[in-house]
Amino acid sequence: MDGWWETLLNATRTEAVLVITSLWVLLIAALSKGYSRESAVSSTLVGLLLAAAVTLLTFGKGSEVVLDGAMMLRLDNFALAFHLLFVLGALLTLGMAWDDLREQGRLRRVSEFCVLLLLACVGGMLLVSATDLVIVFLAIETLSLAQYVLTGYASDRLHPTEAALKYLLLGAMASAFLVYGIAFVYGATGTTNLMTLRMMVIQQPTLLAIGLGLLLVGLAFKIALVPFHQWAPDAYDGALTPVAAFMATVPKVAAVGAMLRILLLGFGTEPIKSMWATALAVIAALTMTVGNLAALPQHNLKRMLAYSSVAHAGYMVLGVLALNEAGASGLIVYGFAYTLMTVGAFALLQLLERADGAPATLEEVVGLAHRHPALGWAMVIFMAGLTGIPFTAGFWAKFAVFKAALESGYLWLVIVAVLNSVVSAFYYLRVVMTMFGQPPTEQTRSVRWHRLSVSAVVVCALAVLLLGVMPTGIWRMGLSVALVP
Repeated sequence: MDGWWETLLNATRTEAVLVITSLWVLLIAALSKGYSRESAVSSTLVGLLLAAAVTLLTFGKGSEVVLDGAMMLRLDNFALAFHLLFVLGALLTLGMAWDDLREQGRLRRVSEFCVLLLLACVGGMLLVSATDLVIVFLAIETLSLAQYVLTGYASDRLHPTEAALKYLLLGAMASAFLVYGIAFVYGATGTTNLMTLRMMVIQQPTLLAIGLGLLLVGLAFKIALVPFHQWAPDAYDGALTPVAAFMATVPKVAAVGAMLRILLLGFGTEPIKSMWATALAVIAALTMTVGNLAALPQHNLKRMLAYSSVAHAGYMVLGVLALNEAGASGLIVYGFAYTLMTVGAFALLQLLERADGAPATLEEVVGLAHRHPALGWAMVIFMAGLTGIPFTAGFWAKFAVFKAALESGYLWLVIVAVLNSVVSAFYYLRVVMTMFGQPPTEQTRSVRWHRLSVSAVVVCALAVLLLGVMPTGIWRMGLSVALVP
């Protein structure tokens, strides 16, 4: 047992760093008389940077946690790449949030916010490393519980509280689907371990099909796939903008990564694959289409990005459907590009918020680029990237998952995805045309120049542009993944 604990600690060093950091933040908040907001934020920053360093040092040195002969966690390059992505998302979110943390009456409990952010990252990291359905469930709940609280964190406003309550109720229902799905899978096979599942001769295929269906419904809710996406626009619109940026990226990408590992390791062989492949492809097509069509009439820019994130979930599922190394690599590339573009866009919107947190509308960014050209060009980069225009990271992200899906025989789905990218150009580029094409009006928002939010915009814009022009680094990381049965 001592050897098992040593193996567990070696395989979860990044998670251990974040858990210890969260405990430290709570401890100094509770016991330190000279406690300040800066102490919590600086401790969280140090913990995240240390976690990134540990992850980088662990690259290429895969490890596994085995209990009673069954693998529970696999820390391969696939998981480690996602770990880095989650740390990046948390760092950008923390920078954005600090501008809100300093404002009187918003996010007063700084230490709790930092702890929830760290624990959400821990949940995401465990989720993409899990090779047992019980660990998958525990990781999803860790991630989800932190999200529920973060969604309603601005308790001085009604909207976040209402959005958090809706999210909690629907999330609880999704968790029930997940638990029932795991129970049915166990009933059909006698195991919840993915490595054992793929080697079994299925005696009760009907029971397994029901369990797999319920399992996918639970995951689809977490990813916000159609028709399980209704919670996302309300939750993102109601949450504070830094929280919305985090929710639209880290948990979504974590759940997609977990879906790929679960389906590849446990359900990737025939005849099991035929139970889910066509249904998931149809769901991906519907998600892309519904997300983009719902975003078209939106004038609330935050809500537009919420529906945009739904559509991008559909694109990411193409990497899952490929069910091979190319799909895994494409998913890594897409995850990094999507996170940078989405967080950058949300950070820019945060600069345009009023003091009461009301998000900007399309009418309120008319001519903004004439007053602030740098912000206008940053928005051009983000919108072009999300569309998938060449010379941005978004182009290479879509190219990677489209290519993987095409090689796996999903020509019709790639055609649907390309057509949806064309549709998305209408509402993305409409924002750019509104900012550049007309002079400012009385309604045009003034900019709240928050240093860290501006820094997040600059970092994300430069990264999206550089990765689009010189994509070698992100491609090398994507190609280094070792997601094999």
